[in-house]
Amino acid sequence: MAESGAQEARATQEGSIDLPASLSVFGAEPSPILVTVTRPSPGKRLARAARGAGIFWAVAAGCVFLPGLHFVLVPTFLLAGVVAGMRHLRDTEVTSRVHGVCPRCGHEQDFAAGNRLTPTWSLDCPTCHNTLTLTLSPKKAAA
Repeated sequence: MAESGAQEARATQEGSIDLPASLSVFGAEPSPILVTVTRPSPGKRLARAARGAGIFWAVAAGCVFLPGLHFVLVPTFLLAGVVAGMRHLRDTEVTSRVHGVCPRCGHEQDFAAGNRLTPTWSLDCPTCHNTLTLTLSPKKAAA
């Protein structure tokens, strides 16, 4: 069943879909993995955007007490909070799970997820500490 799931995208019960992808690292053969993608509701996207902006705004509030530096840091972090919030608000597809085998060490595991869905991005293997490249299958990346 895992073989057929790795060949095509399939819907899960939570409203998310599983996409086939591959992990590669220099000097090792790429290994197939499964990327679970969720489409958050507008309310969840707004909550994620508020959380992302709130982190920067909290740092800006702390920078108020730095003499001299507050003239630069506070406006910078306030603007960065707005940008981070807008980026999270636009995320219509978010990776919720990346599961597979590391091509270098061969350890099956869940990798760090939570980024916006793009055709290619970098992951770190917590077991062998290599930087891996995740690539979605070409037909799904174009969609």
